[in-house]
Amino acid sequence: MITYFPDYYKDFHCIADKCRHTCCAGWEIDVDEESAARFKDHPDIMEHIEGNSIMLKEDERCPFLLDNGLCDMILKHGEDFLCDICTEHPRFYNDYGDHIEGGIGLVCEEACRVVLDKQEPFKLVPPLQLSPLIDMIYDPQKPLSGILSTFKPDRMAPVTRVSFIKTLEVLDPAWTLIMDKIASDPPSLQTENKIVDEDSMRFRNFCAYLIYRYDGQPGFAAESAYLLADIVNAGTGIHDAARMFSGEIEYSDINIDTALEVLEQNR
Repeated sequence: MITYFPDYYKDFHCIADKCRHTCCAGWEIDVDEESAARFKDHPDIMEHIEGNSIMLKEDERCPFLLDNGLCDMILKHGEDFLCDICTEHPRFYNDYGDHIEGGIGLVCEEACRVVLDKQEPFKLVPPLQLSPLIDMIYDPQKPLSGILSTFKPDRMAPVTRVSFIKTLEVLDPAWTLIMDKIASDPPSLQTENKIVDEDSMRFRNFCAYLIYRYDGQPGFAAESAYLLADIVNAGTGIHDAARMFSGEIEYSDINIDTALEVLEQNR
């Protein structure tokens, strides 16, 4: 079966100890069966595994994460020794039966840089037709705010949108602080439009990423872009805003399912 990837996929590489927001802390680390069988001959690894998971330390850091940000398992055994979840993160794959479409998730700060900073519309490798919605997003003749208004004519007010977001599961307390800040001093719809249009290419890339990853859902993409604009307006840079959005919304099964339903339909 052929797997297609965005043309920026090849540009992504883990930046390891240079990462400010390591994926080796605060996340459950499940061990796949093949890796578990490989680990059995290594007591230094097995002492940190319970059931099918790597036991995090009290500070929720992986026991193999060194103070310098490097992975002790890689240093001792090589990168190929990692379990699947560590090797694949933050990659994702959508199986369409006759083919697979892969990509990199924005929960990783380096992935945010690679995806958002691309200066031209992405293409799939090998070539495959993308959704017409993505062609609309990248239409250079139209401001992004105008395109989003066609995606979501019944757009939520910022306070309404944040009120919904605050009903979801919270993974990082910093997220709540930002949502509270937006709620206490919400931007106008005109301010949201100005933000998405002034940093148009990054916001177009953000929307295209969501359309690609979730197989359509233009209303969800539009409301998510407005939320991203609200976070930026509250003083967070767009890369960190996208990373936090992804971590809070996309990487909770309950949150993403609820957000796709509510933000797409505005019910």
